[in-house]
Amino acid sequence: MITFRRLSHDDYDDILDISKDIWQGSDYLPRLFHKWVDSEGYFLGAVDSDKNKVVGVGKFSILYDKSGWLEGLRVHINYRGQKIGRLISERLLEIAREYLKEGKINKIAFATYIDSIESISLMKKLGFKLEYAEYMFHKEYKNLNLNISLKDFKVSPWNLSFEKFLDLSCIKKRNNLFNLAFVLQKPTLELYNQLKEEGAFITINNFNGIFKLKGEPNFLLEEISFEAINTFMNYFLLKYKDSGYESPCTTITREDKYLIPKLKQEGFESWSNWQLDYFYFIHNSFKQVL
Repeated sequence: MITFRRLSHDDYDDILDISKDIWQGSDYLPRLFHKWVDSEGYFLGAVDSDKNKVVGVGKFSILYDKSGWLEGLRVHINYRGQKIGRLISERLLEIAREYLKEGKINKIAFATYIDSIESISLMKKLGFKLEYAEYMFHKEYKNLNLNISLKDFKVSPWNLSFEKFLDLSCIKKRNNLFNLAFVLQKPTLELYNQLKEEGAFITINNFNGIFKLKGEPNFLLEEISFEAINTFMNYFLLKYKDSGYESPCTTITREDKYLIPKLKQEGFESWSNWQLDYFYFIHNSFKQVL
């Protein structure tokens, strides 16, 4: 029998068992697990009560801009096909809608990839609408230029003020959403301070960007050009090539799709043949509170 409850720190070993078959064992969930247990929102587990084992999880988080954010949906490989993911999603949505009614959040949203066909279909049925889409791409470690080394890169902190953070064109062109590592939110002082504390603002060979390490190295550039993308990508390929992380990735908007032929020519890859494939959904209850 499958039951549901809030997760605790004691469930860590079950999370490791779920994650070992996700993204070739490079799933970021074990690294974030204890932080998510302690964070605001609700970290939900589906439990096989006969074995007292967590076999599925999902997280409802509250972002700095007061978005209710659904993320981290996982189901153990031996329990897939039993609609556990759907049940987790429905329960998290119920929790999130209560938060919305109480004014604790201002919308319910999530991000996903084009290949998550079943998840997208389910969430549309639950009332989510596509709000925004981008192109996601990466470069495999095997495509790294062997003639370069870390010595070819000058890296320093990017001294970005909060006022200039709010005015970044890379945020404005994304419907005023800061988009990094499959999380989209409005820029806030709290977000800025967190990024600054993490050392996320960096300059590489005179190109400015924002970096986050999650399931793979992710970066967002101040100004889009092939040279800036290639510089950041090559640096992170070199830095993390022996780390076990998935290869670095980033996104561009519809406005910047003219770069795609050059990116393809230089060994960059898309998981979806260069379609718009990185999706941001908002629940239709958002319209009700405006």
